[in-house]
Amino acid sequence: FRTSCAFVFARRGRGWRSRSVAMDASGGEDKGEASDQPLLQGGQESGQGAALGNPFASAEGAVNTIQQQRQQATFAEFKPQLGSNVADEAEASFFSAHGTPASSGITAQEAVQDVGSTTKKPEANSWLPGWAKNEVKEDETKSKLAELQRKEKELAAREKALERRETEAGGAAGSLIPDKTRKNWPWCFPIVHNDIAADIPEAERPLVRFGFICWMMAESGYLLNFVTMFLMLITGSGIGFSTFLITCMATGAGVPLAWICWYKSLYHAAQSKGGVFAYLKFFFHFSAHVGYCALAFLAPPIIGEFSAGLFTMVSQFEKGGGKHGFFGFMCLMNTLLWLGCGLLSLYVLQWAFKIFRSGGGVEATQQAGSAALVAAKASMGTFGTSNT
Repeated sequence: FRTSCAFVFARRGRGWRSRSVAMDASGGEDKGEASDQPLLQGGQESGQGAALGNPFASAEGAVNTIQQQRQQATFAEFKPQLGSNVADEAEASFFSAHGTPASSGITAQEAVQDVGSTTKKPEANSWLPGWAKNEVKEDETKSKLAELQRKEKELAAREKALERRETEAGGAAGSLIPDKTRKNWPWCFPIVHNDIAADIPEAERPLVRFGFICWMMAESGYLLNFVTMFLMLITGSGIGFSTFLITCMATGAGVPLAWICWYKSLYHAAQSKGGVFAYLKFFFHFSAHVGYCALAFLAPPIIGEFSAGLFTMVSQFEKGGGKHGFFGFMCLMNTLLWLGCGLLSLYVLQWAFKIFRSGGGVEATQQAGSAALVAAKASMGTFGTSNT
């Protein structure tokens, strides 16, 4: 009776439901228990519907239950083919869009086929760029290669132009970037670095310039003394070969040592802005230079015969004659040059000491000396204790 009511209601409502129920009834032998169970559930629902006084509601519930199970079975069948995620998406979209299977005219198989046709699994290499998947066309590759070659040529041309400009600017102004090791003196044949305007602070520049003038006077005195003594040797004007050898040693050692020892010491002391050690080093070497200036100026007979100084000048003028008068005049020029160099050296020494004292160098030297004395006493006490 319940089955007949379901067929009657299906024929009056939606025709496709009657066909589905008829297929279930004809295939009951093949379906077995799977076809009987929905009918039992529908019977329970029909009993509830009859209790409510609506026999058609019970028949509709039975049809809905049968169709829902058939659709779910269809979705379960397509899960291995499409994947669980795609099948679940199809099932969710189907029920959300069409409601229960009995209330729409689309089957689950059609819904799965529709979702499967529109939903595609992501490819394994979908995240790779086109060139990595060999999808770049040959024309596109050639165009990109030509573009890269063009840019490379432009960069090379710009680099050459920049190097040319730096070379031109370096020849005109020295260098675009100050270099404290670049050789720039003398101008005709640079062998040393000397750039007072760029390396020395403005407050110490006058001192270093006067020191440089003093160094040039000393170099000129070395050369003039060497030439005078050499001419006196080859003309037989009372100068022995051993004396000339001492002159050669004094000239050969004095020219480079004057630059290295006291001028560069003054140069670095001015850069250090009152550094104690730098100024002490300068004072030590420069004091030796002042002493040599006095020796070269006087040229005493025993220890100063290697220099064409005051005593040598007097002896040459006393001998008289043309050549002795000429050598006496050269000795006079050499004497005056060393006198001027000595006086200027004393002025530079006084100036440097003034800067050193104003910068607290004297107090720092005293403190360093006291610390050294304490350390020496402590070491001597430790040494005496270890001996006892």
